[in-house]
Amino acid sequence: MELSALKRELAGPSPPALEIHAFEGIIYLVEIIFADRRQFLKASSGDNLVFKSSTAAGIALAGIGATAATIVHQCAYDEVIGHTPCLSGDPNLRTPMDLRALARLA
Repeated sequence: MELSALKRELAGPSPPALEIHAFEGIIYLVEIIFADRRQFLKASSGDNLVFKSSTAAGIALAGIGATAATIVHQCAYDEVIGHTPCLSGDPNLRTPMDLRALARLA
């Protein structure tokens, strides 16, 4: 699904949830979550649309009317940054992102 199609979905009666996945801190992909499926946001070439930061992804999403997303990144273990490992069984940390503040940058 490309940005233009996502924009239409966001305006619909059951808008999908959005997750911005961080991979190694250098690649960010947007996953679109519907009630019955999940898919990554695509470029016009059909490849996954890659962003260089979560902020860049958030600006793009805000530009099509999205108001919220969740940043998803791997849990860092305490030997890396001094925090205890994730204990929930989910290997990811999830941080809500309010996209309304980014809308003026779009």
